[in-house]
Amino acid sequence: MTTNTHVKLTDAIIRETAPEAGGEVRIWDTEFKGFFVRVWPSGKKSFCIRYRRSKKPQMYTVGTFGSPWTVKDARAKASEIFLRFAEDDRPASERKASRAMTVGELCDRYLTEGPLMKAGKRESSWKTDFAGLKRHVVPLIGKRIASELKRSDIARMLKQITDGATAGDIRTRKQGLARVKGGAGCAERALTSIRAMMNWAIGMDYMDSNPAKGFSLPRRAVRERFLTDKEAIRLLDALKKDADARIINPQHANLIRLLLLTGARKRELMDLRWSEVELERRRITLPPERSKCGRFNGHRRISLSAAAREILEGIPRGNSEFVFPADRSDDKPMTGIQKTWNRACEAAALGPMRLHDLRHSFASFAIANGENIVHIAAALGHSSTRMTERYLHLRDDNVNAVAERMGQRIWARTS
Repeated sequence: MTTNTHVKLTDAIIRETAPEAGGEVRIWDTEFKGFFVRVWPSGKKSFCIRYRRSKKPQMYTVGTFGSPWTVKDARAKASEIFLRFAEDDRPASERKASRAMTVGELCDRYLTEGPLMKAGKRESSWKTDFAGLKRHVVPLIGKRIASELKRSDIARMLKQITDGATAGDIRTRKQGLARVKGGAGCAERALTSIRAMMNWAIGMDYMDSNPAKGFSLPRRAVRERFLTDKEAIRLLDALKKDADARIINPQHANLIRLLLLTGARKRELMDLRWSEVELERRRITLPPERSKCGRFNGHRRISLSAAAREILEGIPRGNSEFVFPADRSDDKPMTGIQKTWNRACEAAALGPMRLHDLRHSFASFAIANGENIVHIAAALGHSSTRMTERYLHLRDDNVNAVAERMGQRIWARTS
C-alpha cells in the first residue's frame, strides 16, 4: 500500500516523516511536478522523479536523502535529468539537427539552460562565462559547427585572444561601455568557459568529445604585490583626506577600508546586504551561493575586527537592502569603485595595484604576525590550507628576515 502526500518539499519535512510498516510513503513536491521522495518501510528515503518517455510512465532514482543529497541538490539534479530525457525523446530528425548547431547557438543554449541545470554554480561564474563566450569565443569561432571543432581550432582561437584580436569597446546599454581586453588572462578564462560548455554539451548529446579538454596554457607569472605597513598607512590617510573633502565617494572609501581589514573578495563586499551583517556576533555571514568556495564550505563567515565594526556602524542605513548601494538606485549594488581605487593609489603613491591586492596584503600581514595558516585559510574563506599556500607569497622583508637570522646564526660560529 502506498500513501501519497503533496507538500513543498524541505529537508525538515523529509527528516520528520516516519516510515509506515505496511507500505511506502510518497511525498510529492508541489513546487516541481514529478519530483518526490519515497520513504520505504525500512526507513530509507530516496529522491525520485516520474516522467513520460515515448508516452510511457517511467521512474528514476536521483539519490538517497542525507549526505550528500539535500532537497536543493536533488531538485537541481532532477531538473538536469528532466531536460536530458526530454532531449533524448526528440524525433531522430531533431536530434540530428542539434549536432549541426554552431558554436554561437550552443553558447546561447548553454547560457540559457545551464543555470537551470547547474544550481550550485555561482551567478558570478555565469557572468564570467557570458563574458568569455560572448566577447571572445563567439566573435572568433561563433559560426563554426560545434561538433566539428578540433583541438587546432581551439589552439588558434586562444592564440588570437592572447594577441588581442577580440580587444575593444563594446556598448552594453544606452550609456554603458565594456572595455574588452585581450591577453593571456582572457585566453585562460575563455578556455575555462568553453571547456565547461562543451562538457555540458556532451552530456546533452550535442557533441561526442571535448576538443578543449586537457588543453593547457603557459603558466602566467604570479603577481606578487603587497602593501607594506607604511603604504597601508598612506592609503588610509589618502582615503580619509579625499573622502572628507568629498573628492571621492565616502562609501567607496569605506569599502576599500573594509577590503583591507577583512581580506574579503571585492564582490563579497560590493554586493553585501544588511541581512548578512551580524555586528553583535562580530561577523558577516554569506550564503554558499555568494562565496567562491561555498559549494565546499557552505556559509562563508568573515570576521569583523573592532575597526571593521566601527566602519559598518558608521554607515547610514537607508531604504536599500545593500550596505553599499549604487549612487542612482537603491535596488542595485555599488559601481564605479575602480575610478576611486585608481585615484587612491595615485594619491598614496602606491604605483600599479589591483583591489584584489588588498586581500593579498591582509594575508601577508597575517603571516608577518605569525598567525596559524589554518586560521588564515579560514579567514580568507579557502576550502583547504593548500589553497592558502598557493595563494600567499611572503613579502621581501619576511624573506630577508629569515636570511638575516640564518646569516647571524652561521656567522656567529666562525668568529
